[in-house]
Amino acid sequence: MRYYDKIGLLSPSHTDENTGYRYYHYNQFHYIDRIKYLQSFGMCLDDISNIMHSGSVDRLLPYLKEKKKELKKDLKDVKEKINDIDWYINYFTYLTQGENLNSFYKIQKDTRYILSVPCIYKEPLAQMEIRLAEAKSRSEYTNSRFLRQYGYKVNFNSMLKGEFYPTEYFIYFRQKPELDKKLFSILPAGEYLCFQTQALEENWDINLLSEYFKNKPKPKLVLALEFEDNLVEYSKAQYEIQILI
Repeated sequence: MRYYDKIGLLSPSHTDENTGYRYYHYNQFHYIDRIKYLQSFGMCLDDISNIMHSGSVDRLLPYLKEKKKELKKDLKDVKEKINDIDWYINYFTYLTQGENLNSFYKIQKDTRYILSVPCIYKEPLAQMEIRLAEAKSRSEYTNSRFLRQYGYKVNFNSMLKGEFYPTEYFIYFRQKPELDKKLFSILPAGEYLCFQTQALEENWDINLLSEYFKNKPKPKLVLALEFEDNLVEYSKAQYEIQILI
């Protein structure tokens, strides 16, 4: 209340000169209550002071409409953060959902949007990381949001030889980007044949893979999606191999 008086927002109806006690008339209670509920909307005291001293509802309404707009944006941001958290919870628990190493299973995937960079044969992972980080930092992607799951497009013939040969390294956009189509790539929706393995360790059953595709056409798209099982060591992480069929 002293601060309200100091900034000229609300002065007591009477101050005892001997004791310094400040007295407020009951007619001022509604004034105090209005200050409090306007503060509860996130309005600053300077704005409240301007509104209250104007005595005009017409002066108040634009402030309320602007606050409503701000709060709706905040609500949207909170919902998006909750969705992101749900995505990460699923990411860190995905490999515990019952699939066995090197056993095939099928999943249906929606269209996915990625930022990718080409890979050079036998280059260190660090170089791919640097190149992708440089791509993400371009001004065109300033307003883009990414999900932290890394993946590769993989050469299928090399996999049949037991060799992990990535042709592209990528990361997901959180949603379809509002960018020129040249600035992102699409992973098509469809049915994918999958198995889990330590891809960077080149640890998968070649015979199982060869036998499955023995009398089938070679797939045009093979992905390796990283799933971290710890927060320190990534080279031995499990990957889900996704083969578009």
